[in-house]
Amino acid sequence: MSAGLPPDTGEADPPPVVPRQEGPSGATGLARFFGSSSLRLAARLALIFVGATLLAGLVSVPLLTGALKERLRADARQMAESLAATWQVAGLVDLHAQIATNIATTRDFANLYLFIDNSGRIVFGNFNLREPFVGPRELVSGRDMVLPGRAPDGLGFSAYGLHIPAGYVIAARQTTALDEVRAIVIRSVASGLALAILLAVGVAGLLAWRAERRIARLSDVLTRAAGGELSERVRDTGSDDIGRIAGAVNATLDQLELTVESLRQVSSDVAHDLRTPVTRLRTSLEPLMLREDLPEDAAAEIVSAVAQADRIVRIFNAVLRIAQIEGGGARPRFARLDLGMLASDLHEMLEPVAEELGHRLIAEVEPVTVLGDRDLLAQAVSNLVENAFRHCPAPARIRLAVRRNGAEAVLTVADDGPGIPAPEREAVFRRFYRLERSRNSEGSGLGLSLVAAILRLHGGRVDLADAQPGLRVTLRLPVSAG
Repeated sequence: MSAGLPPDTGEADPPPVVPRQEGPSGATGLARFFGSSSLRLAARLALIFVGATLLAGLVSVPLLTGALKERLRADARQMAESLAATWQVAGLVDLHAQIATNIATTRDFANLYLFIDNSGRIVFGNFNLREPFVGPRELVSGRDMVLPGRAPDGLGFSAYGLHIPAGYVIAARQTTALDEVRAIVIRSVASGLALAILLAVGVAGLLAWRAERRIARLSDVLTRAAGGELSERVRDTGSDDIGRIAGAVNATLDQLELTVESLRQVSSDVAHDLRTPVTRLRTSLEPLMLREDLPEDAAAEIVSAVAQADRIVRIFNAVLRIAQIEGGGARPRFARLDLGMLASDLHEMLEPVAEELGHRLIAEVEPVTVLGDRDLLAQAVSNLVENAFRHCPAPARIRLAVRRNGAEAVLTVADDGPGIPAPEREAVFRRFYRLERSRNSEGSGLGLSLVAAILRLHGGRVDLADAQPGLRVTLRLPVSAG
């Protein structure tokens, strides 16, 4: 089966109804969300934010611990200078007394004090060294120094030594607190980083979700517009890039709707204005067909003229019918009906026509209830079957089938004729479009346009596919509940 249609007039008719794409919900919505550019952009920003937080932590830990270490070194130097000042003012006895006092007020070896004379024999303090030193130095108990009693090895100290005329004074501060502070800072940075990751992921997901919802609304409007619903608009009040695109899409749809409506109105006005004079012309020619005194060739020309007038009137009627359906002027009588019974009735009516043309029309139907206008649906199915009659060489096998597929009623008209090439299957739904091989065959080029308009009115869609050989036309309508 093929669509025999006259040359394209250039009118921009909407394509057949296509399924609507809803926003991000369910498995499909999640797949779209996780594959969206919005999420990828938000993820990159979150990664940058987390990386910056991690970098700040990596920088802050050594800076803070370095500052604390310098503070401990300064304290050790101040302690050593205080001991040196005591010796200088009061002598060695008071120096020993000062060291004893400091040791008595120190717990857990937090502070260390030591005096060693120049000979190295007189040692007084709460730790001992292998050899004295001058200036700052990092000491570890058990390796560089010896602590009295059961003091554990491995304790770290920041020490400072001074050389005085009587010998060496050395003071040290334990760095265990520094290690604890470092651990606290690292835990704080880790906790902050974890919180930053959660916050970044949450904010990024929220921003991506909002952007994806806006993009989904924009895509949904464009999909509906592609399906012929040019009155749809994007409801987006944002002032960002998506908002500006939404405004541009709305402006484009406004202009497109105006242009398409103007084209439809022109075609409807032309068809309406010309139908009456053509009908009058046919009425004027009809009495001439009954005259017996006309030459045979003149009578044949008159019969041909009347047939052509009938064909023109049928074309005009089809154009007006499509315009009524698409423009909302039609008043369909929707009711619950059995699509399988409708197909059976049409099969019974068209089967004699198929036999007369040398074709075989087969019906395979099952009961499926839909909500629709019986006359319009019957016209759509009849157009498909008659197209098969017209464009399939005899003998052809034409199959009319109705079945239910989930929430859809599926009506199929398949034949074993020449079919329609895949690149032209979208174009045949345009008004007056004809395949090249159909130029010399009868047809108005409006049959499939009318079928598509009727399906749109019923919230369904029409698909064309290869029947191998031939063409399979599938009408899909929502099943009526209840």
